[in-house]
Order: sequence, then C-alpha cells, then structure tokens
Amino acid sequence: MRLTISAIALTAAVSATGAMAQDASQWTGFYAGFATNIISPEFDNSTAPTPLQEGTSFGAYGGYNYAVGDNFVVGAEVGYSGPVAFQTTNTTPDFEFDNVLNARVRGGYALGNALVYGSLGYQMVNYSAATGVSSEGSADGLVYGIGLEMLLNEQVSVRMDYTSTHMNPDAGTIDGGSSGEQIDANAVGLGVALHF
Repeated sequence: MRLTISAIALTAAVSATGAMAQDASQWTGFYAGFATNIISPEFDNSTAPTPLQEGTSFGAYGGYNYAVGDNFVVGAEVGYSGPVAFQTTNTTPDFEFDNVLNARVRGGYALGNALVYGSLGYQMVNYSAATGVSSEGSADGLVYGIGLEMLLNEQVSVRMDYTSTHMNPDAGTIDGGSSGEQIDANAVGLGVALHF
C-alpha cells in the first residue's frame, strides 16, 4: 500500500513538470536531499525469525553529477538513514537497523527533465540486540539498484529508486547463523533534492 502511494506521488510530480532542456548538462553539479525508504530484510542461512513486515526509515543523501556528452550522466552519492524496526513473524521481538550508511556510483541517461539511472556501491548497517534474533552487531556488503529522477525546476528534483543489498553480518551475531549467512534487504526510496 505504501509503495503504491509513493508511486502515485511521484507520478503526480512528474505530470506537473514543465519542459526543460533536452540534454544532460542540467544535471551537472552538487545536490543534497531527504528521503524515506521502505525496507524489507530477510536472513539467509540462519534459523533466526525472518522479519516479514517492512519498516520505514528517514534519512538524507547528497552527491555530485557530471554530464558526459548530450545525454549521459555519471556521479557519486552518499546516503544515511536512521533507525528502522522490523516486526518478526511472532510479533515479538523486533529486529532493528540502528543506522544505514551507503556510498554509490550512479550512471544514467537523461531524457528531457528525466534521468533514468542505475547504481552500484557499498552499504553498512548497525543493528541492535534482539532476543532470539541477534546480538548487537554490524553488516556490510554490495548494494545495487535502479531509479528514476525528475527535475521539477532548475534546483529541485524528486526521485524513486529500488535497491537490493546483500550484507555479511559480524560472525556469531545472528542467531542460528551458519557459513555463508547474509542479511538481504530490498528497499524502495522516495526522495526530494536541492541542486546547487
């Protein structure tokens, strides 16, 4: 339901956007913004309860874009989001990401005021102790995704993206973990940014 609301919000923003320059140069420069992320994690190779209910986090991101030719855009970005709790199958206890930090490179194709992009990078999370699920620890690994960003004017953009992360947790911190254990997390993010 929340994903549907996010999609409708982005569609409304896109429909309200006027025509802009038809090249990538309008994307060049620094930007910073705020985002909300709907995250769905699960454990691989572990007997710990799998959180089935998604959680919502809020955070900030910023980076730099550079135009390559008329239509291509490359850039780098860092993002941070705060605590997010996930209800487990038996309603208690919760499993919680205390914070999420990532760094990604982005590459995309500009179509008018739209930028369709892919991203690849590194993500790290710290998580809290939860009886029957985990002890306190951290996990890190590869994050990749796709997204769509729209310029509403020369300084403001909105975006929606999807990312998938496969992280290796600290040894012995996930209950019932075995060799090759992972924390996998898929997320849908909706953000708004100011361009400088």
